[in-house]
Parts: sequence; structure tokens; C-alpha cells
Amino acid sequence: MAKRTILRASWVVVFLILAVVLTKVSSVWAGDIPMIDAHSQADINTELSDIVPLMNKAGVSRTLLASRHGLSWREIIALAERHPGRITPSVRTKGGDYSENKSKYYKRLRKQLESGAFGAMAELLIYHAEKGDKAPEVYVTFGSPQVKTAVDEAIERGWPVIAHIEFADIGSGGGGVPGRAALMVNLKQFLSRHKSHPVALIHMGQLEAKDARALIEAHGNIHFLTSHANPLVIESSRQPWINMFHHDRQRLADEWRTLVIKHPSRFILAFDNVWPEHWSDYYLEQAKLWQNALSKLPPKVAHAIAHKNAERLWKLPAVSIP
Repeated sequence: MAKRTILRASWVVVFLILAVVLTKVSSVWAGDIPMIDAHSQADINTELSDIVPLMNKAGVSRTLLASRHGLSWREIIALAERHPGRITPSVRTKGGDYSENKSKYYKRLRKQLESGAFGAMAELLIYHAEKGDKAPEVYVTFGSPQVKTAVDEAIERGWPVIAHIEFADIGSGGGGVPGRAALMVNLKQFLSRHKSHPVALIHMGQLEAKDARALIEAHGNIHFLTSHANPLVIESSRQPWINMFHHDRQRLADEWRTLVIKHPSRFILAFDNVWPEHWSDYYLEQAKLWQNALSKLPPKVAHAIAHKNAERLWKLPAVSIP
């Protein structure tokens, strides 16, 4: 009798342990959605050794990373070699040599591509508004030789083309820069010319949901990177970034939620850390904000935005899912 009582008690303990474990596993599955950052950058002042530990804290499985501002692209390759499967080097394009179409730009582009170590092409600046003393205004057309060269190389390798166009900042144009309407026509022509190749607008192109919807419905190859499209970035910047979040910060705004649920394959998570201060708790806070909002979407939609679209478009190995 005593043995039976002990046996029953033992089974009760086992069932209780299993219940706790299964509860924890279920909560991980529901809340901790694997994330890929489809575009970020590091410069000479960024502590590269901090990047992967920060990714671990943020729950970011992989980062597509480009060098900028004095940091050699070889340093990005070395970081990727130290952390295989976590860092995918992106070919650097931007800089004065790019905007001024200097020969040094083509030389650097060729050396990067010949290394065979890259898995993505970083953003191509089409229109970039001046950011005080941090960054100058840049305008080049899709037909400019420096853009065409990078686009051709990306297409040859099957990499998406990431275009940087700040539609909300461009206004009516002037000073040699076309207005918003003319630049939108230029983008649509580019999308039509390359309709079988994926094109992504970084920072959501600074477009409202209705404008993003119109592009999606008209062009099967347009995609949007979610970088800078959250209240944390908007509060710390004077730039007219798009806020995809509801005012409660717990979920996406209704118009964006409706759009991403209808077209989940067109949205790709990205943070686009640029400055050293971006690789800090600021990054962790943004990751938490996105993790929370994604968990409130249908699972297939959340996983598509968080990692599956990046895996498909850049041909990346699937992340491990709990």
C-alpha cells in the first residue's frame, strides 16, 4: 500500500514538472519569435565585439551588416568569420565616392564582390535628406551609372535591391532634386523594368500605409524594410519617419496591421543601426517593441515579417525555432 502511495505521488510530481515545462515551451513559442535584421551598419567607432552579444540579448538570430564611415569592409568579413551563421556581410555602396560617382567607388565595389564573402547588397541611396552635420543630402537617379552597376551586380547574384528614398522629406523638389511625384514615377519605372526581381524600400520609404498599399497592388516586386518605423526612433529624431505603431505601442496601427496581414510577404524586419549609439540599449528596446507587436499578429504573418521573408529573399538558412 505504501509503495502504491509513493508511486502515485511520484507520478503526480512527474506530471507537475511536465506541465511546467510545457507551459514554458508554449510561452517561448508564442512570444519569442526568431528575428533577422535585414539591414544594419557599423562604422569605425562601433565596438564590433559588442554586436553579437547585443543580438543575443535582442533575440536577433542574424544581421545583414555593412561597413560605413572609415570601417573597412574586411572587418565585417572577419566578424562574420568569427560568428558563422550570425552575420551576413553586405556590400558597402554609400559614401562620397558613390554620390560623386568616383572611380574609387567602382574599385571598392569590385574588390568586395571578388572576395566572394558577401551575401547581400547594402542600400543604394537615391534620395537621402541632409541630417545636420552628420550626413549630406544625396540625390542620384536609378539610371545613374553607380546605381546601375550595383543593381546589375545584385541581380546577377539574386540579391534584393534595397533603395533608400525619403519620400516624406523630399517635398516639392528644387536645387536639382525632383519633387516627390517625379521621384515616385522614377521608382515605378524602375520597378516595371525589373518586375521579376525583388526591390525593397528601406525605412518604409517614409510612405504612409495608403501609399505603400498602392505600390504593393501595382507592383509584385516591391517590399518594405521596417527600419526606423517605430515611436522610439521618431522620438529621438527630427526626421519624418513613418510610425507603424498604435499609440499604445503594444501593437501595429490598424491601417498597417490590415496591410501586413493582407500582404505578409512584402514586409521585412530591419533595424538599420547606423551610429555607434544605435548598438546599445536603444537597439534592445526597439527589438522588444517589435517582438511585442509581432506576437499580436497571426503566427504565419509574424514569422514571415520577422525572419521568413529575409530567408527567402536572401537565400539564408532557416533560423532555429523553439
